[in-house]
Amino acid sequence: MAYLLVMGGMALSVLFTLAWGLVCVSRWLAGCLPGADRKPARRAARPSPSRPKAAPRSRTRKAAPAKAPAKPWWVTRWLARQRSPLPLGLLALLLYGGSRLAEYGMAFRPQAAPGEFHGLVSSLGWGAAVLLTLAGMNLLALWRCRQQ
Repeated sequence: MAYLLVMGGMALSVLFTLAWGLVCVSRWLAGCLPGADRKPARRAARPSPSRPKAAPRSRTRKAAPAKAPAKPWWVTRWLARQRSPLPLGLLALLLYGGSRLAEYGMAFRPQAAPGEFHGLVSSLGWGAAVLLTLAGMNLLALWRCRQQ
């Protein structure tokens, strides 16, 4: 049973990676076709025919003009362009969950599980944590770069 779980997880990861690569290549090819717009066209806003409103009088001091936000660092811009951490992190998390389930099932067998398997499960968990942390940083970088 553990063999089926581990090999099924491996087959799932290979199929997921191949499908993800196929989607990326098809998007790239679709963008290279003639007539494919890189960015969606924005509609110009029409001015409204209403009259301008008079500013209310106040006895407080005028606020200083707001500073423009600083340009994101090159690391932030580079991280915003990367799109791989989230799918890979979710895949590693799925594999970690399946291998933990297999490890739990192996504990009830009469034979002892190999020691390397426990180390593999632990390192897979740490790898999933690192990839998901990178994915969170990627989402924050995307948010920061879109504010510009």
